[in-house]
Amino acid sequence: MSLPTVPPIAAAVDVATVEIAPPATQRRWAIAFGLYTAATNLIFTQGVWVIYLAIHGYSPFAIGLFETCFHVAKFLAEAPTGVFADLLGRRLSLIVSALLVVVAELFFLAPTPAMIAASFAMQGVAFAFRGGADSALLWALVERSGNSQQAARYSRIFSRMFVIVILMQTAGVATGGWLLGFGQALPFVFSSVTSALAILPLLALPEQRAHASHRSHPLAHLRKGIYAVIRDPVLLGLLLLSGLTAGVITTIGYYTQLFYHSLGFSLAAIGLLLAIPVVPDALFAAAAPRIMRWLPRRWVLAVFVGAELVGLLALATRVPILALVGYLGLLHVGDSVLYPAISTYLNERSPEAQRATVLSLETGLFSAIMIVLFPLFGFGLTRVDFGVAYLWTFAALLLGSGGIVALVWALKRREGEDHA
Repeated sequence: MSLPTVPPIAAAVDVATVEIAPPATQRRWAIAFGLYTAATNLIFTQGVWVIYLAIHGYSPFAIGLFETCFHVAKFLAEAPTGVFADLLGRRLSLIVSALLVVVAELFFLAPTPAMIAASFAMQGVAFAFRGGADSALLWALVERSGNSQQAARYSRIFSRMFVIVILMQTAGVATGGWLLGFGQALPFVFSSVTSALAILPLLALPEQRAHASHRSHPLAHLRKGIYAVIRDPVLLGLLLLSGLTAGVITTIGYYTQLFYHSLGFSLAAIGLLLAIPVVPDALFAAAAPRIMRWLPRRWVLAVFVGAELVGLLALATRVPILALVGYLGLLHVGDSVLYPAISTYLNERSPEAQRATVLSLETGLFSAIMIVLFPLFGFGLTRVDFGVAYLWTFAALLLGSGGIVALVWALKRREGEDHA
């Protein structure tokens, strides 16, 4: 039986009528998405921006407030940009995101409070345009493969993309300190250029947007997405857990720059230390699809959230060898499995017409948590040492994840009573 004709690459594809793409087209799309992922995540500032601001006289608390600007802007933009991606196009949303990053990175070259705050806010909006749209676009491309095991195929491809993310971010972190040593502008200029290059492979992907029959007023579309989350306790719990774990790993990762800097490491050495987790990250990200087949969902979540909790306790000891194992091993291993696993679980339960909107709520919750956690951690460092701050973060993750489990259990129990 012949395959259906595939529309031209530049044409928009309505998600309500899925056409199966030939294997050669699928391979081209996978390569293009991989190139986009690589360019987007080759970020030379990730390992040095905290130090860059510290060099220019900003305190840890001030740095935390700047990061809050990012997450406030991102939080406010998440729902509108999710609706934008569903109704106008997920590929278009990613292009807009890349263009905003190009400008935002260059704003860092004028390190005044106003320009730095503007850069963080613009980066937040850029990430909102990207949040949800990229995995929603990837899910739609996988859907067009015609594979009956769509979730398994998505988890495999997503894990491969996550390995690319890890490798590119590691390359950026490892060279960012070196570039900063040659010139303070170089990491930001290079990151701006790579973001511009990310647009090119996006042009080789088909557009994905809601079918005309599923389009509605933006507010009505948003309500449908929120309703889909409210009526599914597991989907709600996954969104909350994703935001919480991502907030913890991001906060710890950024402030570990200062932890290493306080120990006297050079900028280049800090970049290399932050690059070491590439080995466990890549191994466990690649193994995530197999782990998801071996273990039920609740065990995947419990085991790897537990790994992050033990990692935080190891950091809190401030014993060098335990701290290295906790950060370079347990925290990164937990994140390397949870990230692709939760993405797969969320896509499985999200309605296609509102997929980007629902997934944008995930990154919106992450930003809401970061608005509190990141400046609180920075403020804590002005009063206590790193060990106590890590212990506080352990308590936040333990209580937060326990509360999410209790909430899902209560909602499912009430749902069962309502059906009784």
